Amino acid sequence: MFKKLTLLGLLIICMLPYAFAKEADLLEQVEGSARSWLEWLDNEKYPESWQNASLLLQKKTSEQEWIKTITTLRNSRGKQTARYIATASSAKSLSGFADGEYVILEFYTTFPEKGLALETVTLVKSNDSIGTENWKVVEYSIR
Repeated sequence: MFKKLTLLGLLIICMLPYAFAKEADLLEQVEGSARSWLEWLDNEKYPESWQNASLLLQKKTSEQEWIKTITTLRNSRGKQTARYIATASSAKSLSGFADGEYVILEFYTTFPEKGLALETVTLVKSNDSIGTENWKVVEYSIR
């Protein structure tokens, strides 16, 4: 019995770095997707931000509605000057959306006109037409 417990303990200890590395890789991939998408907002390329968002966002909000809303939210703040990740969490379900794999990232972002803001970018795991997994924005908010 002691040998089995020792073996199990060693196995767990050996697997922990792998589990943390996998989680870190996932966070890096998701954060990279969010930051790439945020560049469209930062450069006032609002149609591109909608076109490169998830189908879930596109079905929920028309392109014209998106552009109107995001223009109001972002233009009054000026161009962002810095962005730092604050938190990251995951969820299997979100209100108003089907169950799936979601990651919610919060960024502290500074703007010359309004100072510090909290941007929340929610991404969903999806597959493109050739079966490659990627992360697409499903929701965005700023306060």
